Amino acid sequence: MMITTIACQLTMSLALGASHESLAYLELRDGFWQVSIMSADGSGVRPVTRSAGDKTRVSWYPDGKRLLVNGADGRIYGVDAATGQEQSVKTELSGFQDAVLSPDAKQIAFSLSTSGSVDDHDIWLMKEDGTALRKLTTMPWLQHEPAWSADGRYVYFLSGNGGQVHDIWRVGVSDRRTEQLTNNQLYHFDVAVAKDGSLAFSSNRSGNYDIWIRTPAGEDRQITHDAALDARPAWSADGRHVFFESSDGGSLGIWSIGIDGSDRKRLTGVADQARFPVVFDAGGAP
Repeated sequence: MMITTIACQLTMSLALGASHESLAYLELRDGFWQVSIMSADGSGVRPVTRSAGDKTRVSWYPDGKRLLVNGADGRIYGVDAATGQEQSVKTELSGFQDAVLSPDAKQIAFSLSTSGSVDDHDIWLMKEDGTALRKLTTMPWLQHEPAWSADGRYVYFLSGNGGQVHDIWRVGVSDRRTEQLTNNQLYHFDVAVAKDGSLAFSSNRSGNYDIWIRTPAGEDRQITHDAALDARPAWSADGRHVFFESSDGGSLGIWSIGIDGSDRKRLTGVADQARFPVVFDAGGAP
């Protein structure tokens, strides 16, 4: 009996120890997209932001105590994950989109148009306090949705020329050297970079928007296969699963799936409207 009890306790301990992750995501509440937090298994849902206005992108500070949030009004602000208190990042520019914090929390990458055109954005960087703004890309048309590599050396982004193609690129943070990673394969969105350099992204190359994986060797593999919209992937800390948003079942929700396409499951309720998961690994926090 004692052996059975110890075995059960060990199993529970291992299960708890293996689940260090929390998800921040956008949830439709009272008419606005707000930030909420939950455990990686879908439990412990907790609202964070409550201010009026849609939130469009969120990223974690390395300590897990704060979040960087971009609003639909173009404002960037830090948010206390426990209290929801907001503090604006003061800068000399305005109209920020897709703002995302670097892995070391020292820089923010974002998309911005200085011409006023929705089809004329570049990728920019600035320090976390809003100073030292600099343009990272100087390409024509639209550059948006930056995503950091785990080592902070590269910013991946999407580039479109107004036609039926939207490709994945990356740019070196120090040398600004750009590299095109996909070429004329219809639309690509929502790139996420794993610790080993693998990419997860949403693409309609198969006819529907599904989640795809690209290995560091450049091999592409489709891991969702359904008529729903599957988008906004985020890597689990161990790189074995991807969290994503999907309209499967009729309402937009947060799902997870193994990178081999197995173990697909919904994490948010069917009646909820939830999107854009972002992972925090509490096991790797300072």
